[in-house]
Amino acid sequence: MRILLLAGGGGTRLWPLSSQARPKQFLPLVSGRSLLSDTRERVSPLSSEIFVATSDAYASLVRAELPDVPAERVLLEPFRRNSAPAILRAALDFEADGDPVTVALPSDHAVADAEAFRGALNAAARLCDSASVVVLAVPPSRPDTEFGYLEVESTEIPNGYEVARFAEKPDLVQARTFFESGRHYWNAGIFVFRPSRFLAESRRVAGRLVNAVGEYRNRLAVDPEGARAVWESLPDVSIDYAVMEQARGVLAVPLRAGWSDVGSWKAVRDVRGVSDDSGNLILSEDPVLAPGIRDTAIVVGPEGVLVLPFEREKELRGAVERLRRKGKPPE
Repeated sequence: MRILLLAGGGGTRLWPLSSQARPKQFLPLVSGRSLLSDTRERVSPLSSEIFVATSDAYASLVRAELPDVPAERVLLEPFRRNSAPAILRAALDFEADGDPVTVALPSDHAVADAEAFRGALNAAARLCDSASVVVLAVPPSRPDTEFGYLEVESTEIPNGYEVARFAEKPDLVQARTFFESGRHYWNAGIFVFRPSRFLAESRRVAGRLVNAVGEYRNRLAVDPEGARAVWESLPDVSIDYAVMEQARGVLAVPLRAGWSDVGSWKAVRDVRGVSDDSGNLILSEDPVLAPGIRDTAIVVGPEGVLVLPFEREKELRGAVERLRRKGKPPE
């Protein structure tokens, strides 16, 4: 088995700690280590062949967090282009290098039960030769509008559920319908596949993209500037949108391991636990007093101070964008 850690994402959903310069995968949000280090430790019992896909901008951060990963296993990208080009580039490399079962997963998630997580990955790996790709599907615990979903044909099949379709982030009415259906799962963005089978399906639904990524690989050693130009021309697109939503022969394995995408301050609180008796999350090197404040994230970081009631969390992105427009970007 070969593991690909996706570590190229950036963003400000967890401002003021996460920023474009140091996104959340490099932050110790759950334990004393970064999410990237936690992810590597979680999967390392499965394989010693661990690769990291990231952008040139984060190369030094990856080296600092994972100093024992050989340089040739850090797949650097000249520009951030989302998960589809990164996964396809690795799949092409791995197909040419023996076609091993591959796990591609984000490096900025958290899992409560690492053993159950590895068990789900092993179950998915056993299905790789009968599917184009196997996805890990999280049983929803609430009608959440912040996750993509997948629908399965039946939950009675013991060896993986056949995926009927992928669904974008729903509105609240749809999310409630999905939650109640018993056949909809959160899409954890974790994919297990045999590269040759995954690439065959990717060429069917996204042939131009696969060819362009292949051109980048072919030029990389002989024409670095040309390769850079090819990568720059690639679309900024997720693997879900580019391939999975149109793919056939996709199977799902349920993931019951206390998974979280750590995508909001409320999610951080849920994983870390509350900081006081009022349900607050407080992250600060200095003492913080918050009498009368309840269910709020209070975060002090190098870029600023955040005081955000969890019920208003969807307003954070817009607030950060307004801050940027004022010439004070949280970078």
